[in-house]
Amino acid sequence: MPKDYSKIYDEMQDENFVLSYKGQVGFVQINSLLKIIEDRLETAETNPKTRKKVYNIATECFQNLSHHLEKNSQKIGVKGLAIFEAYEEKYIIATGNYVFKESEMKIREKIDYINSLDKEQLREYHRKMLANESFSDKGTAGLGFIDIARKTDGNIRYEFHHLNNELAFFTLRVEIIRTELKNI
Repeated sequence: MPKDYSKIYDEMQDENFVLSYKGQVGFVQINSLLKIIEDRLETAETNPKTRKKVYNIATECFQNLSHHLEKNSQKIGVKGLAIFEAYEEKYIIATGNYVFKESEMKIREKIDYINSLDKEQLREYHRKMLANESFSDKGTAGLGFIDIARKTDGNIRYEFHHLNNELAFFTLRVEIIRTELKNI
């Protein structure tokens, strides 16, 4: 049965989708996605602080997606998902990729711990991780989720949709409240 693309179009219109991408996630793709977001923010967002904040969070989310595609991803596909939505009161950035079961627990523990911290504790944890100077096997210091949490006004939201005993689809979602509305 053929897909009704008009329904998909309407859904994306109703949901305020600015960007929806599924595919390879590398340096070139990340830069292209960020350029689209930057262009949209230039025309739609009047507050320069909000533009900068949204762009920085999008950069962190997309880099996090790129860094955390599984080593053995040839078995499961090296593609990721990136979504950017714009609403009157907020922006939403979501990413998704497949992860193996053994990675799920580490991700859950890290995000749950970060979500449990208040702003000061988060700042201190960030300093501690920077001072530690230990890098993961992915070449990062594990600061991505910390930076995202520090720049957003709420918890990092995530889900794992299990496909089988070994594999899940990991979705990361963050909301950025539009600054000018907070000042009214």
